[in-house]
Amino acid sequence: MESNLDYIYNELRETRTELLAYLNNGQKDERILQYIVDELNDIETALEKMEYGEYGKCEISGEYLPYEFLQTIPTARSANELEHLEQYWRKPIY
Repeated sequence: MESNLDYIYNELRETRTELLAYLNNGQKDERILQYIVDELNDIETALEKMEYGEYGKCEISGEYLPYEFLQTIPTARSANELEHLEQYWRKPIY
């Protein structure tokens, strides 16, 4: 599991670097600026949780979120986010 978390940690750091580079660029699209700032805040929170050993725990129930979910959405904070996203998943009909 540790190597899985290393992968997510590296992805979060890389994404943070890319978003910070965008913010430091002179040309910014104001329509997406708030989304970028919000995502940066979520990334910082996830990285802090990793540092303190709290990453992957649901902020509501305290239970661990499935790794597959965290791999897809590494900034997830609760199982409620998982339930909300499930409505968009395609389910096989056979």
